[in-house]
Amino acid sequence: SASFAGWNDAGTHGLLTARSSDNKNRWIYGVEASTGDLTLLDALHDEAWVGGPCSRCTGWLPESNRVYFASEATGYAHLYAVDADGSDRAQLTSGDWEVLSVDIPEDRRLFVLHTSEGSPFDEHVYTMEFDGSRRTAVTTGKGSFQATPAPNGRHMAVIHSKAHRPGELFVADFRPGAALDQITVSPTPEWLTFPWIEPEIVHFPARDGVQVPARIYRPSDMGAEPNGAAVLFVHGAGYLHNVHNYWSSYSREYMFNHFLAANGYTVLDVDYRGSAGYGRDWRTAIYRWMGGKDLSDHTDGAAWLVREEGIDPSRIGLYG
Repeated sequence: SASFAGWNDAGTHGLLTARSSDNKNRWIYGVEASTGDLTLLDALHDEAWVGGPCSRCTGWLPESNRVYFASEATGYAHLYAVDADGSDRAQLTSGDWEVLSVDIPEDRRLFVLHTSEGSPFDEHVYTMEFDGSRRTAVTTGKGSFQATPAPNGRHMAVIHSKAHRPGELFVADFRPGAALDQITVSPTPEWLTFPWIEPEIVHFPARDGVQVPARIYRPSDMGAEPNGAAVLFVHGAGYLHNVHNYWSSYSREYMFNHFLAANGYTVLDVDYRGSAGYGRDWRTAIYRWMGGKDLSDHTDGAAWLVREEGIDPSRIGLYG
């Protein structure tokens, strides 16, 4: 399948993206408007399937014949640029973290990136020059920050959430370290009276030696006595991230986990193999073997609960 990704500002070149029917190949082509000639700008092959958090992040840099695109070629979703004739290819970001989204604001001066740089458990806003230089953190602290700069480039609207608070709208100056002024309060006053926790993020060893991340809800967090039993929560959607310091898309289950902990159960919420947030190898680790590492990560998590949290192995349940 193929899709047209837009024209450069001069209208001299278009951008075409294509994928193979088995989703193992992704191609990006430059299209010369005057001749219709195609130039291959990037070819990405994955033995499992092409994907990642920014797999469709592609476009033109302003007032240029230069294309930007994201690729998991290094094992993590990163940003690249190349000229429309295929020359001067450059990798703009790198590291054991992911570019989650790419935007060029209305003033068209620089990139605005949302990334997991620093921690897979937080999402922050960065600015970066079009050549990859001067990547600068705009937001800091725990949680998820999603920014939309104002047209004048001087202010930004930010949706910020924490593990125990849903996303709220803030406004701030569009500069590093600017104070965020909260505009909305979404929960009801009654909801806010409850002592919602920010679950501790732990790691336990899988049988292959990999450290698996999970969020844990302990009865002691709720002022309750442990009853020696545990519950594992299994997030769905396959490729989804649920172990982090911001509001969960499983908000009902987040609240139900408090109910379980308040009744003495220890709850473990696992980002098993196949989850988002940890790069290509984690994402594709279940390829052609669902019920493999995704399952064993849960049984290894159960063993860790027995070993480290004093859980009775005959009293472990699962939902999700």
